[in-house]
Amino acid sequence: MNASSRSSPILFDDFLVLAGTDLRQAQLIVLTGVSGSGKSSALRFLCDQHPAFAGKPQQWIWAPGKNPAPDPALLHGNRLVVVDEICRPRQLPLVARLLKQNQAVAVASHLKPAWFLPLQLAWRIHHFRTDRDPAKISRYLGRLGVPHTAGAVAEFCRLYGASYLDLDCILERYPGKSLDQALHLSLKLDRLAHLQAEKFPPVMPVIEAGPVEKEPGELHPHTSKTREQECQQSP
Repeated sequence: MNASSRSSPILFDDFLVLAGTDLRQAQLIVLTGVSGSGKSSALRFLCDQHPAFAGKPQQWIWAPGKNPAPDPALLHGNRLVVVDEICRPRQLPLVARLLKQNQAVAVASHLKPAWFLPLQLAWRIHHFRTDRDPAKISRYLGRLGVPHTAGAVAEFCRLYGASYLDLDCILERYPGKSLDQALHLSLKLDRLAHLQAEKFPPVMPVIEAGPVEKEPGELHPHTSKTREQECQQSP
């Protein structure tokens, strides 16, 4: 299987069982996980297919640089506002403000779940982890037709989390290999690169400046006396 077929779109894997979760009373939905673990896909599923939100007024707020920010006037009275993504605690006041102005907010988060505990005092929160399910990685590999063992999947998840992005990078680095082979070769290459960096650390050139001649009457370093005064006081 070539790399292009591996990167082709696949059907959404509802590994969080969102379709079977009653979110009609949810006020804050938090999807936490490493990059590439399916947070944005899950948010899109909530908007487009979940019965609590599909077909109802929605707005998306993207991370800076992804898309233009929506008109602030549109961030009021929505059934759902999606924030993709939260990376810093200083963004949490924005979430609180959106919760006051809309019925529900869903966020893709890189923060630890504990950061949302203060919000839980005022709003009902549903929290999901997207990077702790080896079974979804096995299903993904099965759809791609990539041979794998349960041990290789467990080792990959231990090292990278259940990240589709990291998995694709490893498979594309070694096309045609099983996950077991590709993971072994990738880790070996990483170790060699690390040893190479230790063996040949970067060296910054050192430029030594010669002695600086002082002009008559100029203050000598570390003293308030001129060079002439020092010479006159010398025995």
